Amino acid sequence: MNIGLIYNQISWEEKAIVEEAKKQGIQIQPYDSRKMHLKIQDGKEFSDIDLFLQRSVSYTKGLYSTVVLESQGFRVINSTECQETCGNKLKTSVALNRCGIVTPKTYVAFSYESALKALEELGYPAILKPLIGSWGRLVAILKDEQSAKAILESREVLGSFLHKVYYLQEFINSGRDIRAFVIGESVVAAMYRYLIPGDWRSNATIGAKADSCEVTSEIEDLALKAASATKGEIVGVDFFEREEQLLVNEVNHAPGFRHIVSATEINIAEKIVGYLLTCE
Repeated sequence: MNIGLIYNQISWEEKAIVEEAKKQGIQIQPYDSRKMHLKIQDGKEFSDIDLFLQRSVSYTKGLYSTVVLESQGFRVINSTECQETCGNKLKTSVALNRCGIVTPKTYVAFSYESALKALEELGYPAILKPLIGSWGRLVAILKDEQSAKAILESREVLGSFLHKVYYLQEFINSGRDIRAFVIGESVVAAMYRYLIPGDWRSNATIGAKADSCEVTSEIEDLALKAASATKGEIVGVDFFEREEQLLVNEVNHAPGFRHIVSATEINIAEKIVGYLLTCE
């Protein structure tokens, strides 16, 4: 089986997948999406590839290379449908809500004035997130009306058109969140991520401490439902804890796993390669 691995930067995760494939005698051909040019008409490129694993951290490069490859008849993990949903926080919230999955209280507004009205109902503090983005970038905490006005005004003036769609979410201050890693029909690992000292975010990629978390039946059930709702095959599902209830916050379609491997000592690269072999 020949697997194509699409990336736009080589990270620890991609190296781990390639090394694990070598151990299992599997050929993985890396493709840098920044250097790809794909023909839309007439024919199927990459005739020696059986399956593509999409690992681009760039939303646009990953999504649109997948669109073309799927049009040529290739199976790509994760699919266009999954990437379009998970890469857009509003689409994710709608997909999860449609499947009855409990999420933080969320509003969307389309102007400065309507965003302030939404915040009156949502209450302070609240979180403003960009529709598209990762690693906590451009996520802002709105502590009160004064700070909300200042941040919203800056987005009105400096942001792109997407930054003027205001995705507003209640602030849940539990001190940590949970990341569960889903591969196919299994939740293979989970970790706690604790708030960064002096910050209110818990992204491991920007310095949050990570510890192993037991994959309880509740985590397993909700993570698999969230993956199904977003059509994800290999995804990271993020939870908040509130009064002994789990709320699904986001689903990541190109999840990193270095920190969850460090926290749990579970060989996720091995499990990813094993899953790909079942997709022949």
